[in-house]
Amino acid sequence: MPLDTGKCAQESLASLLIQQKQLIEGRRDAQMFPIGTKELEVPEGFYRHANFRGVFHYNPKRLTWQQIDWFSSSGSENQILNLGPFNKFDIAQRAMDGEKVTCITEYTFDGIEVRCAAATNKTLEEQLEFFYKTQEPNSLILVGYFPDRVKGKLNGT
Repeated sequence: MPLDTGKCAQESLASLLIQQKQLIEGRRDAQMFPIGTKELEVPEGFYRHANFRGVFHYNPKRLTWQQIDWFSSSGSENQILNLGPFNKFDIAQRAMDGEKVTCITEYTFDGIEVRCAAATNKTLEEQLEFFYKTQEPNSLILVGYFPDRVKGKLNGT
């Protein structure tokens, strides 16, 4: 299976700012700006690394650029981006094997997407456990509703 699913949908500026705040406050180790995504300024005290998948801002006390490249090369960026134990490639393979695909999305109460991960009927429980354990205060986790930005990519637009 190819490393890049081609399904990386751009996130809103509001979502990127929430993720940057998580990075600064130590609730995530890295923030990714996939190729084609407008990058924010690197926060003071954090590092920037670009590779074949995009640009990463990261906490140098928790990660190195070599580790980021390893996660990117192995398709495991989910592990450093607060997205849980399964990556897109795991989910794509499971879907090809007949599992039903769904989506887990965390939103602020103002309706801003915090993060989104694909899941299947057989990975959902484990992924939800991770999402709840790492949930932002004052947020809501929904299952089964694909954000419009993701629906567009799934439909090839």
